[in-house]
Amino acid sequence: MLDATVSLVSADASVIEAVEGVIDSVGNLRLVVLPGTEEASSHLEGSEVALIVGHMTQGSNVSAVTSLLRTIAANRRPVPLLILSDEYHAEQALALLRLGAVDYLSRPLDLRRLTYLLDVLTVRARYVGSAPKPTSESRAQTIAIQKLGEQDPFLYYPYADMGRMMDQVRTVAPQETTVLLSGETGTGKTHLARLIHELSPRRESPFLVVNCGALSSGLIESEMFGHAKGSFTGADRERVGKFSEVGRGTLLLDEIDALPINLQAKLLRAVEERIFEPVGSNRSQPMRARLIAASNKSLDQEAAAGRFRSDLYYRLNVVGFTLPPLRHRPSIIAPIANQFIADYAARNGRDIRGLTPEAWRLLESYGWPGNVRELRNVIERSVALSPGPEISVEDLPVALRATDQPAPEVHAVRANGHAAIAAPTTLARTAEEAEIARITEVLLKHGNNRLRAALELGISRMTLYKKLHKYGLMGAA
Repeated sequence: MLDATVSLVSADASVIEAVEGVIDSVGNLRLVVLPGTEEASSHLEGSEVALIVGHMTQGSNVSAVTSLLRTIAANRRPVPLLILSDEYHAEQALALLRLGAVDYLSRPLDLRRLTYLLDVLTVRARYVGSAPKPTSESRAQTIAIQKLGEQDPFLYYPYADMGRMMDQVRTVAPQETTVLLSGETGTGKTHLARLIHELSPRRESPFLVVNCGALSSGLIESEMFGHAKGSFTGADRERVGKFSEVGRGTLLLDEIDALPINLQAKLLRAVEERIFEPVGSNRSQPMRARLIAASNKSLDQEAAAGRFRSDLYYRLNVVGFTLPPLRHRPSIIAPIANQFIADYAARNGRDIRGLTPEAWRLLESYGWPGNVRELRNVIERSVALSPGPEISVEDLPVALRATDQPAPEVHAVRANGHAAIAAPTTLARTAEEAEIARITEVLLKHGNNRLRAALELGISRMTLYKKLHKYGLMGAA
């Protein structure tokens, strides 16, 4: 592992002390303290800097930070800029995020968030290093890894847990080892797979995904292995499958628990012998890709129940990482939600500064069956609908509000001399809430496996997807 330089632009002793403590906890980082943005620009030109942390005090000159951002953009090697501000100013935060700052933290500092950002934003500098003469390819590679790492909420954990997992990820990524990722839908399995790819020697080759749960059994085999012309009705031309298209890159087999048993046998052969045949062809082709498998089910339990081949499970589970659901990490809901608010407000030019206390309470008490993906969808929707500057309970989707509804009042009314009961909600609203509750119950029962949930609900997978989007139970893929 290499040492990487972090430049802190600050003259505040308390800020310097806080950043020094975080630097020590991350390790393999050296801190250079600079008094102003001009010194930071000069230092950037003459040194290999992995990250710049800029401290803005009350009355700081925003134009000076803007000038530094322009210097960074014009530099031969892009460097992320993280802003620490003594006070939160929504307009200032939005302006700096639009100009290219990776994040904006205000005091009192969230040290766990700061630790996470310093760790992930310097991954490449510490574990891969920088070439003395960067090429356009190496610059693109640096940007790709920074985009994956900077403020990625799908990979944001309390630091101790995140640190242990990331150490293992960095160790495994450069190797050829097959990786199995487990966790509920929306916990970030695809994000982690892409990070493994970007930290590996295969980063210049493609990263492709086959969603085994979104295709019929007849289409999955062709999607994976390709098919020969005339191999089945409608196959009027040869098709190249993902196993060939990915070349020497990384192939993620998502929702692999949904793979039919007959295709599991073919995949086992491909994994063990590193060869495969397209549908309708007798010509074997070499498999050069690295495989990463992902499942929202416990594959050992699936194997014990006879729904998944145990030999394939053991072959895939060489190294495994489990991503915990959001409901097991309630302490990170607030920082992730704030990050999404800043992101979507900046994109859409909205002045949204946070949520009301009642809305925060709902977010923190909700079960989040769709995990971080669902949280992202909820925040994006709320930022779009809120009149501002704070997101209120009324701006949140009905799925969240339904979990916190008081018992409805019942009013007696007189109709033609007879007592009648008038409910304060419409029948349509009542039906929606019942449907939300039933879908949530079945998804939890099946570990968020949408195929099995749809079968139990008696609807098609596509219909289930539409309802999940309608009720804010999952984000866009």
